[in-house]
Amino acid sequence: MVTIRWDIKTIDRLSMVEDVLKEFSCCDLNIVSMKVTPGRILIKSWCRQVQDIPVLQTRLEQNADIVNVAYLSETENSLSSPDSTRPRYFSDIICNSPAMKIVIDKAIKIADSKYTVLIRGETGTGKDLLARAIHNTGSRRFYPFIPVNCSALPESLMESEFFGYEKGAFSGADSQGKKGLFEMADKGTLFLDELGELPLNLQSKLLRVLQEGGIRRVGGTQIIPINTRIIVATNANLEEMIAHRTLRADLWYRINVLSLTIPPLRERPHDLNLLIRYFVQKYAKEFKRNIILDKTAYETLRQHTWPGNIRELENTIIRLMLMCENDIIRSDDLGLDKSLSSVSINSPNSFKDQVLHTERQLIEKMLADNVSSREIAKKLGVSHTTVLNKIHRYQQGISAASD
Repeated sequence: MVTIRWDIKTIDRLSMVEDVLKEFSCCDLNIVSMKVTPGRILIKSWCRQVQDIPVLQTRLEQNADIVNVAYLSETENSLSSPDSTRPRYFSDIICNSPAMKIVIDKAIKIADSKYTVLIRGETGTGKDLLARAIHNTGSRRFYPFIPVNCSALPESLMESEFFGYEKGAFSGADSQGKKGLFEMADKGTLFLDELGELPLNLQSKLLRVLQEGGIRRVGGTQIIPINTRIIVATNANLEEMIAHRTLRADLWYRINVLSLTIPPLRERPHDLNLLIRYFVQKYAKEFKRNIILDKTAYETLRQHTWPGNIRELENTIIRLMLMCENDIIRSDDLGLDKSLSSVSINSPNSFKDQVLHTERQLIEKMLADNVSSREIAKKLGVSHTTVLNKIHRYQQGISAASD
């Protein structure tokens, strides 16, 4: 895998930018980022085959003046920051649970759609990764993917950042004006993370963009058409926000076209085992350590409810690699809040509920250990059909109390 920076001169018209992007689309190169300035375009791209680079360079030189082509890396392992530069695909999503497979199947079907995608899920579940996989699977993968954390933008700058501004639009404005994020993501994807943080006045402007397919820069009068696919992500309860009038109902109806919900890690015991192994192997290689989780540590990890989901699990493994002096990791070394175990948090009140809850935990644990449903039925002393029905209800998210 190779990452390349292209410095291309004399790009002073939008049509010329489009010509350059068309040449990229003819080769197997993905654009990671793009910056257009007066008289120049800077592109960071990624490709699998080195021979694709001179082919693209020859094509570009027919219409543009290439100032420089910088090779950042020759192999994937030697990239300075692979997680931030390498395009993400559905194969990067580590999962084996039926619920996540359903989410991925739906995401693959809508990857080429022009309609807004809404990704819901708790913090740390991997909404950003899913959004990038959708972008890099569809036809827009040859154009920019622009991620925006709405909670990190100062409210006073939001409008000019999203829509850009004309020269002299306000005191301190760039004399040449500036493109906004919507224009920068034209023909690509604009990923709006934490949509619930947008103020109401900007929500109305976003709604207008979705309805009209165009933007107007700050201080401008012209409507600039854009062809940008919007992916929205949130961990907020949007229905509750509508009831509290902190989210416009008409915007909700506009973005809720193609909706995907990522289940929390505590509902994905199949995936937890895979992720523990993945992060241990990944960071053992990075930190040159060979740690082993003993039985108590492994069970504690499995019992933890992971309110921070995959991000919390990853941070836990990193902390172990850096802080734990012993190579044999025990439960006390994990530093997890024991009050957040599935037993202490989710234990129901009635005796019947407790029995059903414990039964569900046992079944999910055996499934995660690849025990067959027939063997589970034998161990529990019930029929195979009963076990299959219980597994089906668990996968559908139906409470054990309904048994």
